Amino acid sequence: MAKKKIVVPYLSVTQPIGTFYLATLTAGELLDNVDILRRGLTLEEQQNVQRNLNDKRQREIAQYVSDPDATFPTSIIVSVYEESVTVDEINKKLTFEFEDKLGEVLDGQHRFEGLRLAVSEDSNGSLRNFELPIVFMIELSPDDKAYVFSVINSKQTQVPSSLIFDLFGLQTSRNPKKTCHEIAQTLNSKKGSPFYRGLKMLGNKHYDTEYLTQGSFAKYLLKLISKTPDEDARMEKLKKLPLPDPSLPFRQLYINKEDPVIAKVMENYFGAIAEIFPEEWTNNPKKYLLRKTAGYSALITVLNEIWKDEIAAKNNAKRETFLILAQKMKDGLKGKPITSQNYGSSEQGAKALAEAFLSGIKHSSAANKMG
Repeated sequence: MAKKKIVVPYLSVTQPIGTFYLATLTAGELLDNVDILRRGLTLEEQQNVQRNLNDKRQREIAQYVSDPDATFPTSIIVSVYEESVTVDEINKKLTFEFEDKLGEVLDGQHRFEGLRLAVSEDSNGSLRNFELPIVFMIELSPDDKAYVFSVINSKQTQVPSSLIFDLFGLQTSRNPKKTCHEIAQTLNSKKGSPFYRGLKMLGNKHYDTEYLTQGSFAKYLLKLISKTPDEDARMEKLKKLPLPDPSLPFRQLYINKEDPVIAKVMENYFGAIAEIFPEEWTNNPKKYLLRKTAGYSALITVLNEIWKDEIAAKNNAKRETFLILAQKMKDGLKGKPITSQNYGSSEQGAKALAEAFLSGIKHSSAANKMG
């Protein structure tokens, strides 16, 4: 087999672990010439550090690559097979000469595999020219590779979801996450709103009346608008309408750009909840779950479940409609206090609370039919 040859200019970086080299490769060059070696049970595989592929993450990245603003600014780290590279320190060039592969991915395998999938589905082949920053590390022993991989993947701090949703407010193009952020801002700042000064914007508490983070508010509201918010954002950038989905209560309102209507429905629904549950919502909210994540999640689940038959079918999302439903929800509790002791603060607790609320609505509907 004839040897392959790739020559790239580099910038060198020297840190305590040693010197590594920053360069660029196209997606095609990377995919064709770099290994993914995953850890397994055989003796040979136990020398590898890479974790198993997350297929869902791969698909998400492949879809993201089609975004007109797609970017991978952080480097993919490649451990170079020592015999494959020559470093020209005078001309600042790396010369790779190899028969099969020049190295293996240490960090960035999901970007690598997402690109591989996207390239395989790219009809015109343009994605092979997608340029990527690569950090080449040379002469790493197996324990060095394990150290680099473990440090990179254990020291990352997750960005708070409230900040993520808040940052969507800076985007000029429309998207579901931006809509959720703007509705959170509106209801949190509007006097008379059930959420007035009730959300921890950016995840930080400024008032004693704040019991729910902006991130949690937006996360569960988003479920009523979109199942694929990132894809919707890409559609908006491409000037295409998002696809309808009758199973989502606020989907068509979002497509029609009626975000103020979504905000008004949320205000009506939660305003009714606040009126029917004054002790839990206003007088002593700290004692109860209703204004916390579990309670809010349960209430969003109920709204999703009742929307088609109780709201959309009657074309009535007024506060009065929700007041009647909220009373039925209260009846479904059968006097059981909405506390963490009774329901728990987890998603399982939220599910149990939602089922109790819904049982009151279903019982009332069944009684009406019998009557």
